[in-house]
Formats: sequence, C-alpha cells, structure tokens
Amino acid sequence: MTGVITWAVRITRAILMAFLMSVAASCERAPVDWLEPQRLDSASVAAAGPQWALAVDERGAARAVRPAAPAMPHVPGVCPGSLVAARVRGGEWFAGWFTARADSSVVLMVSRSTDGGATWTKAVAADARDAGRRGCARPAPAMAGDSITGFVHLAYFLEPPDGAAVWFVHSMEHGVVWHPPVAIAYGADPAAAGVASTGDTVAIAYQAPNAGDGWIGLALSSTDGHIIDRTLPAVSGRAAPAAAPRVAMRGARIAVAWVTVRGGMPMVRTGTRSTP
Repeated sequence: MTGVITWAVRITRAILMAFLMSVAASCERAPVDWLEPQRLDSASVAAAGPQWALAVDERGAARAVRPAAPAMPHVPGVCPGSLVAARVRGGEWFAGWFTARADSSVVLMVSRSTDGGATWTKAVAADARDAGRRGCARPAPAMAGDSITGFVHLAYFLEPPDGAAVWFVHSMEHGVVWHPPVAIAYGADPAAAGVASTGDTVAIAYQAPNAGDGWIGLALSSTDGHIIDRTLPAVSGRAAPAAAPRVAMRGARIAVAWVTVRGGMPMVRTGTRSTP
C-alpha cells in the first residue's frame, strides 16, 4: 500500500510540475509573433498621399491608404500641420491639434463632431502640461477612434515638468473628460507616434525619443490604455534609423510601418497578437 501511495504522490507531483511549466511558458509567450520587415509598396504610398495611413485588410496584409477626413474645424492659432482627425461611429468624428501659448509651450486640444464635420463642439484641452519652449516645432499628434467602445485615443510628444516623452491619453466620455496621460517612452527629442485601437486593445507605435536610437517601438495595452502591458522596442530593427511610425490592427493581426531616415523607404512589419 505504501508503494502505491508513493507512486500516486510522484504522479501528482509530475502533473503539477507539468502544469506549472505550461503556465510559465504561456506567461513568457511573445505578445506578437512577427514576420520579417518588408518594403511597403511605394506606389500605394504615393497614391495615398503624404499623410498616408496604414490599414490591415481582410487577408491580414498591410497596405497604405488615404485617410478619410471630415470637414475640419476652423481653429485659430493651430500649429501648422498638427490638425488630425479620427472617426468613431457614423458621423461622430474627433479632431485634435496643438495650439502654441505665448511662452512657446503648447496645449493639445480636441473637438468633437456628431454630424460628419458640419459642426464642432467647443475645444477642450486633452493635455495642457507642456512646459517646453519649442512651440509648434514638433510632430503632429496621432489620433484613433474605436467603433467598438466609442473611445478616442491620442499619442504625441510633450515636455511636461516631470519629463519629456511620447505620451498617450484617451477619453471614454466623448472627449469631455480625458484620463491622466500615460508615458510611453521618455526622451528629449521630439518624436512622432501612431495609435490604433480595437476594443480593449490599444497599440502605440513610436519613434524612440532619444538621440542616436533611431528605431520604432511598440507599446501594447489590453485595458484601453489605462495600463501599458508590454513595450516592444526596436520593432523596426536597428540596422537603419526610422521615423514616421504608423500602426494598424484588424482582429489579431497587427502591422507597424515606418519610413527609413536615409532614403525615405516605407517599410512595414506584420504579426499576430497573442491572446491571453
């Protein structure tokens, strides 16, 4: 009888160890199963225009597209080139931009339209913490609306008192209330970003804001951006400096695009996001 008990204990321990190892392996699983970077079709990029956006089609392939835009609001004092827009549902759109203050800091402003751009609400500040002195000399913010949740998301470079960084902020209240900004990557160099959302998952592609880094990273959140679950540096690789990041998602498929600093070659990397 003692031998049977000992055997049973050993089997139980083996099963338990196998289970724990399986859990550990699943916890260590990469958040994205990436393919190698590829050149994005230059003709499609040219056809999509200088402000081209990235999209993932039904086959999971990434392509450049011309971004849709409503009739944009008239914004006195807007930083040139900083006005961006994102659609949420139907005729609901958001517009975001930087406005420079007299001291050369900026405010990130947002307005909402529910009639396809015919009328816009009074603009509100999504982030007014900037204490820098570079004024409008910064990349435009990136904006994404989510048709599933109705939320709107922004990624941008700002220099608040607690440190310059690429930041993320979002609203769950139709742009009336903005949640506390989340730092994505600290650094003193003005850096561009891209943002995409599908349900609770938010992806922020960003240019490293540190001199000499020259790569494109990716931050992922499964909580609408309240918490950044994983940050994946150098998605673009480190062989060639990169800029102008874009990101798109469709189901479990994700794509990150960028432009090489030397040569201006548009590149893209696609992958499949892991599910919990």
